[in-house]
Amino acid sequence: MYTKLLRFPIIFCFLALLASCGAAHQNAGQEQRASAKFKPQTVAHQQRHFLALDSVQTLLIGGHLVDVIQPSGEVKGNIIVLPGWDFSRKDWCQKSSLCTQALARGYRLVLPEMARSVYSAEYYIETRTDWLRYPNKAWCTDSLVPALQQRYGILLPEQKNFILGLSTGGRGVALLCLALPELFTAAAALSGDFDQTKMPADNLMRGYYGEYSKFPERWKGADNPVYQADKFQTPIYLGHGKRDGIVPFQQTILFYEALRKAKPELTVVLNTPEEAGHDYDYWDAEVVPMLDFFESFLPKH
Repeated sequence: MYTKLLRFPIIFCFLALLASCGAAHQNAGQEQRASAKFKPQTVAHQQRHFLALDSVQTLLIGGHLVDVIQPSGEVKGNIIVLPGWDFSRKDWCQKSSLCTQALARGYRLVLPEMARSVYSAEYYIETRTDWLRYPNKAWCTDSLVPALQQRYGILLPEQKNFILGLSTGGRGVALLCLALPELFTAAAALSGDFDQTKMPADNLMRGYYGEYSKFPERWKGADNPVYQADKFQTPIYLGHGKRDGIVPFQQTILFYEALRKAKPELTVVLNTPEEAGHDYDYWDAEVVPMLDFFESFLPKH
């Protein structure tokens, strides 16, 4: 009798052990599935899970606003549209025909709010503290582009990607093409400043980089498109009105000549109309030539 009674606790413990092992195995499987669910994936693995966007949508990426506008039909390319210094990201659409014409041609538009950016690679002790909150080149390369690629399937390397900008945004075009040489099919820069060493008294450059006399390496380094012309790989359309009273048109001439010398095989188009100034009357007149330039790099049907 004692032997039989002893067997029941042993059997009970054995069954309890099996149950606990099964539960542990089940919990482990659930944890593995949960961890697999939230495991970061590469862009290639995410292609079936991109987030959908409305026809017009405003995103918050890395603390900064970005408008994405989709064409009504098939998307044949993406265009990053850069504004000028302290211009709204909406100005290109509201003050020129760019958005209407680009959408009609089938381009998706990406319009980031750049505010008072000069597209510096980094901030310095000498950078004005009230400018530290604005996006720079690093935000574009490390936040804007990766977020659009990974979440929404926009600006993928296999797509036709373009970039254009005016004034300080024209400078941004050149610097982003240098930073992301494999991403852009072609570019266009209007009324930009490309060699800040020729404007040592410029308050924007001094406000970001400090005085030229004290920090010449910053003014001549990676943030100077003319000094980096030998590394430039993207076909580019350059435009600058000769009556520009804000940014001397010689800035674009310097960049054009540097590219022709360093990269004679590169496609570079220059337009410097005699009567054009630093305004949307001129920039709107360049919309069709810029889009036609981009079209020349699309497959012919």
